[in-house]
Amino acid sequence: MGMRLRRLVVLIAASAAVSCAFGWTQGARAAGIGANDDTAKFLADGGSAYFKQMAALGLRQVVLTVRFTPGDAADIDPVGRLDAAVKNATATAIRVVFAVYPYPPRKLKSGLSSPTAFAAWLTALATRYPVVQQFSVMNEPNQPAFVRPQFARDRANVSAATAGAYLAAAYDALKAVDPAITVIGVGLSPRGNDDARAPSNISTSPMRFLAALGRWYRASGRTAPLMDGFSFHPYPVKATDPLRRSYVWPNAGFADLNRVKQALWDAFDGTPQPTTMGGLKLYLDEVGWQVGTESLAGYTGRENVPVTDEPTQAAIYAQLVRAAACDTDIAEVNFFGFYDDPRRSGFQAGLYHADGTARPSADTVQQAVSETTLTGCSGIPAAWSPATGVVGAGLMPSPASLHAAAATPVSFAMTATVAEGARISAFVRSSAGPSSVLSRLLVGGEKLVAPSVAARAMLPYGRVTLAVAVPSGLAAGSYEFVVRFVAEANNRRSTLIRGPVIEVRSLP
Repeated sequence: MGMRLRRLVVLIAASAAVSCAFGWTQGARAAGIGANDDTAKFLADGGSAYFKQMAALGLRQVVLTVRFTPGDAADIDPVGRLDAAVKNATATAIRVVFAVYPYPPRKLKSGLSSPTAFAAWLTALATRYPVVQQFSVMNEPNQPAFVRPQFARDRANVSAATAGAYLAAAYDALKAVDPAITVIGVGLSPRGNDDARAPSNISTSPMRFLAALGRWYRASGRTAPLMDGFSFHPYPVKATDPLRRSYVWPNAGFADLNRVKQALWDAFDGTPQPTTMGGLKLYLDEVGWQVGTESLAGYTGRENVPVTDEPTQAAIYAQLVRAAACDTDIAEVNFFGFYDDPRRSGFQAGLYHADGTARPSADTVQQAVSETTLTGCSGIPAAWSPATGVVGAGLMPSPASLHAAAATPVSFAMTATVAEGARISAFVRSSAGPSSVLSRLLVGGEKLVAPSVAARAMLPYGRVTLAVAVPSGLAAGSYEFVVRFVAEANNRRSTLIRGPVIEVRSLP
């Protein structure tokens, strides 16, 4: 997913800021819808009729993929076809965006590619096409299909540092050509396994990738940003999922955009790289629900993933356009597919079938675009601010108090819950105050806990049993059992939760 080959198409929604907090206001715009679609480059007319179809639905932009192939730095693929597509899109009032990234990943791994060469190639590309004022730089660098290696021998992430170096070089090169160019960064995949020893698809989860990118950026000493906007690919876990189905942390989908905003804030707050709290916008560069095509002509091969039906896809796409209009942090929404890939091993999530006939989603998207362009947010405005504690931190119900004799140790177990990765420690302190902390009591020391991928609830929580052993010999009195949670992504975020009170009585 994310590889834009000849017939793989991506629908992009470009949006200006949406003002939903108090309804639609004069001058604000809803999320603009466009198409990220390479098909035009391979049509005999350069996409002239194709772009007119887009414009008829109210789409505003097209994203065209242009890959940097190390060793062929002078080659802009393919110049003639790209020239025609850019010309025809512009003539139809469809704004052009370039999605650029180094490829193939083996050349990054071998050292044949470099950020410096990528920057030189981007300079030539931006100079040749001055009408293109937005570049989406890198594509799913948390996946081995695009960046290798993902991890070092010590299992530490290294793909974020690779992506960071390319982003920095691209940002500086493009701004040198034209400071008005908008540089969109990362193009992050919604999922990863964080398993450096996995037998296949060794990948990094999006939340942990952002944490690693933030660490690299802070250590680099860079004083300029990496990006003007953040690109994310919120595909569903399965095409049979509803729009609001959540991923399990540290992965994320459309229902988890607050999680993404938090990860950006944890990674970059206090640095020259803005977060959404400082105006950084989200570009949902690829998203799509695949539909079944078994009964349709014009397709080849067999479907290889679960798919939904056309009416469900149409309803979800309309919901997505309207939901984006209610989140002022969203700049663009990109449905992966304007025309389908005719190969069922590819991606069939378009507004149009492979033969160019419209799906029901074309009509529902057109209606939603028209509605949100006119009225903006018609639902509940999205609201988010950075968490200061650990998200979802809690203790399962426990007795209000425990009783023990001074000479008797106290042992019990409790369940701690989190909705993100966190480190947990437990201790007892005198009710007289925090200064009277006695000792850590968590058997086995500090624990790391994160939500389980096996949990498929709408709000999945991680759970860990805390085996607690309070030693004997405590002076008579009241003691508090306290659990401290510290966020894995940001040790400045912590939560302290009080458990049962332990009443120690003196010996008779």
